Amino acid sequence: MEVTFVIIDDNKEIQEHPLLFTIEDKFNNVRFFSNPQEGLDYIKDNLEINLIVLLDIEFSKDDILNGHDLLKEIYSSSSLIPVILWSGINQANEEFSDFINNRAFGFLSKDCSIAEAMEIINKAYLFLEKSLENSIEDWIIESPEDKDKPIYFSTEGDAYSLNDILFEVRNQTEIGKDFAQRLNALTIDLLLRGKEKL
Repeated sequence: MEVTFVIIDDNKEIQEHPLLFTIEDKFNNVRFFSNPQEGLDYIKDNLEINLIVLLDIEFSKDDILNGHDLLKEIYSSSSLIPVILWSGINQANEEFSDFINNRAFGFLSKDCSIAEAMEIINKAYLFLEKSLENSIEDWIIESPEDKDKPIYFSTEGDAYSLNDILFEVRNQTEIGKDFAQRLNALTIDLLLRGKEKL
């Protein structure tokens, strides 16, 4: 599974942080943005790929957006992107309730160990790997003959292939959300009826 790692931090010197070298070794695709708006725009323009975001909390006074705003904007665009907050701020001195409400994937202190950081980053990778959209993508890779077969029909009668559904789920459209919700309900129904071997 290919993942693009997006780092948003207005301190350009942070690019020399040992953690970033470790991330670059693990992920071939790493994008660094010192401008928070540019980082947000990149994320919104690339919802069709697997993204993990490492997000600073405080930016310069010249930046309109801060970490709180960015997390909210990212999550409103897609709930499928794990966003890990990475900050030098002491958690005891910062209000974190809205980060929790906006579903931050985790918190890292900039002085934490590489091992601690990679534990959360690896969990984010596993979260993506086990997600619905990556299960669909794996199926398409293993059975390419199925990718254009219509598998889902909307209440309006529109047909969607596996490829179409992958796009809709990744981009968090109403169709994508509806499909995911119905698939989850079907899975639970099958399990409850003793169809454990799906």
